[in-house]
Amino acid sequence: MLNQLLSNAIKYSAGTNTKIRFTAREAEADEVHLSIQDSGIGIPEADLKRVFRPFYTGENGRKYRESTGMGLYLVQEICQRLGHRVELVSQEGAGTTVTLIFAPRGKLTQL
Repeated sequence: MLNQLLSNAIKYSAGTNTKIRFTAREAEADEVHLSIQDSGIGIPEADLKRVFRPFYTGENGRKYRESTGMGLYLVQEICQRLGHRVELVSQEGAGTTVTLIFAPRGKLTQL
């Protein structure tokens, strides 16, 4: 999951000379939130609700042609199977933040 999210952050921030920020914090209900934030091209609002669908590449994916549309889908699938969550916030031209929300140990889903 981390490899995919970091790869996306690098790919869609190329040429911006900005840093990718990792932030971890303990949240309510003993969850741990790990966020990966870039200042890249961002995701158009029209694409946001579909980025976790399999094979969906969106406007940016078609521009970069290296996208299969499977990366974020697989991240979400892995999270769900492990009892975790993934959230994404993005603004076109300003970057994207993806947060993995890890469930407390006692609340993990059995595979």
